[in-house]
Amino acid sequence: MDPFELLKKDHKTVSKLFERIEAASGKAKLPVFRKIKSELDLHMHIEEAIFYPALEKARETRDLTLEAFEEHRVVKELLSELYAATAVSDEWEAKLTVLKENVEHHVDEEEHELFDKANDVLTGEEAERLGDRMNAEKVRRGGVAAAPENEKPGLIETIANALGLGSSKPNAKKAARKSASVTAKSSGPKSTKSTKASASKKRTAADKSKSVSRTKADSASSGKGAAKKSGKRPAPRKKAAAKKTAAKKAKRGR
Repeated sequence: MDPFELLKKDHKTVSKLFERIEAASGKAKLPVFRKIKSELDLHMHIEEAIFYPALEKARETRDLTLEAFEEHRVVKELLSELYAATAVSDEWEAKLTVLKENVEHHVDEEEHELFDKANDVLTGEEAERLGDRMNAEKVRRGGVAAAPENEKPGLIETIANALGLGSSKPNAKKAARKSASVTAKSSGPKSTKSTKASASKKRTAADKSKSVSRTKADSASSGKGAAKKSGKRPAPRKKAAAKKTAAKKAKRGR
């Protein structure tokens, strides 16, 4: 899984929650804030436990990674102070604004600086393994697994993930295998019949060709026999007999 896309999805989720909390008023802001805190806590955890350590030692990403750790510390302090409040006040909303600004700055720096340099530091395989580990840790901590790239989860799958019932994809895979099996069975016999019919037609054509050849051969043979019976070949015997008769006549004349 692409670790950068996974983190960007988290950023978008938090951004939408900040839009919701700004549209809310009074105590209605508190449940939205708790959701913001939950998302940020999990997001910062997978970054600090898995993502940042993979970049901290590289020269290209070390400074940005250390700065990101410090920005997380400030965000955590603001979250703690806001969470401790039991009512929404002007001071509370002022701190919420500071929190939003800090998060937006952190996100902008990550997406436009750290991610670009991290992409140069990590190989494709390293990034893929990193993303898989982050996604697995997110699920282990109670988060919803990120969908693979170019694939959006369906309604049933989303509900199943939210309830902790797992993905409905295995059933889809079974259905696909069954469909493939049925297709193979239905197409197999037809293909065999078609092949047999084609072979039968070829044999019939070959038999006809042989029959015609035999007919021509028989016709030629019978033609030769007829020629023998007609007496055309004995012509040389008639000439010999004529010669004998002429010889006899010559002797008599003498």
